[in-house]
Amino acid sequence: MNRKVFKTGHSLAITLSKKVLEDLEIKEGDEVEILAEGGQAVVKKSQKNTQLAMPFSSRPKLGQKSVRA
Repeated sequence: MNRKVFKTGHSLAITLSKKVLEDLEIKEGDEVEILAEGGQAVVKKSQKNTQLAMPFSSRPKLGQKSVRA
């Protein structure tokens, strides 16, 4: 499959065919990982991070002011 690189905004883009997207089980909104290996681009569907992110807060050290976002 040959594709042309085209400009979109300040970036360059390449489209993937519906068949390739189906074979890789990639749908709109999914994240992909693109690696350069041996002069070729390899596209992989990103693995979901199964770790749970918990908010973290700590007490300020003596003499420091608390900073809130």
